[in-house]
Amino acid sequence: MKLSENFYLSEFTTSAGIRIKPTEQQIFCLKVLCTNILQPIRNKFGSIVIKSGLRNIKSYKKLIKQGYPASKTSDHFGWSDINPKGTGAADIFCQDADSMEKVFQWIIRNLNDECKQIIFYPDMNVVHISNKFDKIFVMNDTMSKDKTVLIKTKNSGFVPYTNF
Repeated sequence: MKLSENFYLSEFTTSAGIRIKPTEQQIFCLKVLCTNILQPIRNKFGSIVIKSGLRNIKSYKKLIKQGYPASKTSDHFGWSDINPKGTGAADIFCQDADSMEKVFQWIIRNLNDECKQIIFYPDMNVVHISNKFDKIFVMNDTMSKDKTVLIKTKNSGFVPYTNF
């Protein structure tokens, strides 16, 4: 199933070697992610490899076992029992880009209003991005409108990224 001009559902449905069958709601989250965020990145930087897309509890446990920085509250669980407020996320690598930090900075400058989370993992050379909450769900006063722009550091964990 085609999600946008250059992205297909199959790119998002295997995590840690485990095949995931997405719900219609999760497919919707991924379509929004691809249309509003990933396709513009692809148009600017060329080919994108989805390092991690949709997750389930089995793939989450396997990723943790492998040392991957997975979280039970991740938007990778997009609209599921594990994270009902998950908006859909991807960890990406741009094969043709000079550096992933440049991709990260471009996302901040150009797609900030579309993203809930933008996290750069220099050690893994990937950027984690997720849909903005109000692009997926109708907002009400009890729901978070927080945005996260972070960089993962070796010694101090996550720190706010301010170099943009």
